[in-house]
Amino acid sequence: MWHRHRWAAIATLTLPVWLSALLLSTAGLIAGKTLVSKLVLAVVASGVAGRFVILGGDAGGQTNGFSALQLALIVFYLDAIWAVVLTWHAGVLFHVPWLGVRLKTAVQEGSELVKANRWMRNITVIVVLCFVMLPISSTGSIGGSLLGRLLGLSRRATLNVVLFGSVLGGAAMYAGAEVLKKYASDAHPLIRYGGIAILVLMSFVLSRRYRRSTST
Repeated sequence: MWHRHRWAAIATLTLPVWLSALLLSTAGLIAGKTLVSKLVLAVVASGVAGRFVILGGDAGGQTNGFSALQLALIVFYLDAIWAVVLTWHAGVLFHVPWLGVRLKTAVQEGSELVKANRWMRNITVIVVLCFVMLPISSTGSIGGSLLGRLLGLSRRATLNVVLFGSVLGGAAMYAGAEVLKKYASDAHPLIRYGGIAILVLMSFVLSRRYRRSTST
C-alpha cells in the first residue's frame, strides 16, 4: 500500500495523531489543564468501559465531567480514529509492543468466527455493523475494522460500516443515558455508577464466553 498509495498511507497514519494533538492543545488553551485532564480521563474510561462510559454522563452541568452527548461524541471520535488507522495500517500496528498482541488476538478471533459461520460472508455488512454496535470488549470499532477486512470488504466500505455502526451504537447508549437521567436522577451516585459497573462486568463476561465459543 505504501508503494501504490503513499500519500493516502501517510495521511491516514499521521492526521489522526496531529488532529488529536491539535484538539488537546486547543482545549488546553481555551479551558486550561482541567479540561485536558477530563478529556484524558474520558478516553481512558472509554478504553476500559467502551460505550458504557456514555451512561455515566453528568446529568447536570459539566463541573465534574462530560454530559452523555459529549461522551458519545468523544467515543465516536475515538472509534473514527481507530477505524481509519486499522483499515489502512493494521499490518504495521501488529509490530507495536502490547498493542500488536491484542490486535493479533482480535484477528485470530475474527478468523475463527468466520470459519465457524460461513454464512457471514453472505451478509458481510450486517455482520460487521452488528459487531461494531455490540458493547463488549471484543467488539467495537477495533474488532469491526479487522473483521471487515477479514470478510473481504474494501477499506472504504469497512470504514463506512464501522463509522455507521459507531453512530448507531453511540445513539443507543445515549438513549439509555437519557432514560437513566429521567428515572435515576435522584438516586445516590453509588447506585447509578454501581449499575454501570455491573453492566461493564457483564460485557466482560459475555466477551469471555464469545472468545471461548470462537476457540472451540
